[in-house]
Amino acid sequence: MKVIEPVSSALLLTGCVYAAGVSQNNSFMRSFGVNPEFSQPSIDKIFYDGGLITFEIFYSHLVYAFWFICSFFGVLVAALLIFVMINGFKYFVGLYNQAKPGLSFCCSLIPTGALILIYIIFLSFTSFQKGQTDGIKLSQTFIERCHWIEFTQDAKPERACAFRKDKDSIWYYKINSDGIKINSKLLSSAKEITYLEPEKASVTTSEQK
Repeated sequence: MKVIEPVSSALLLTGCVYAAGVSQNNSFMRSFGVNPEFSQPSIDKIFYDGGLITFEIFYSHLVYAFWFICSFFGVLVAALLIFVMINGFKYFVGLYNQAKPGLSFCCSLIPTGALILIYIIFLSFTSFQKGQTDGIKLSQTFIERCHWIEFTQDAKPERACAFRKDKDSIWYYKINSDGIKINSKLLSSAKEITYLEPEKASVTTSEQK
């Protein structure tokens, strides 16, 4: 068990980060009406995005745990001080010596490894859910603000609003009277890609009709 528990924890934590990154990517692409199967983000990006999501949740859990432990031990210490003031220190020491074997036995029964595994599983589900939420929020920022790109192909420049760059393609949209039109272009087919300043999407509507 001493070998299985650390290995299981490491594998679960890696899966947690990966699931969070994939979840964010999938919800992001679905927000634009694109099947995530057509998008191929690099594994580095998936782990980077998933790692940020997982770390943010883990940090919030640490903050909550810190305040909970401080509050718990603060109340415990206050109760012990009141107990010592009422009954005396010698009575407290004798009571502690009697209860010490039972406390040690109870502490030895705590399944530390199992609790860690359960927490990582909980962290995985929480990170997966937050990845979906973050993906939707991220897509809204790209819809509200057009991140202009200008790519040249066959000596003809074309402007559009980019929202995703995969390993071998770049995804973009154009706004016209019919709404948002999604498309992608292979990076190898573009002679040059220029990234311009982002603007509000409402500003770009009249320019792309």
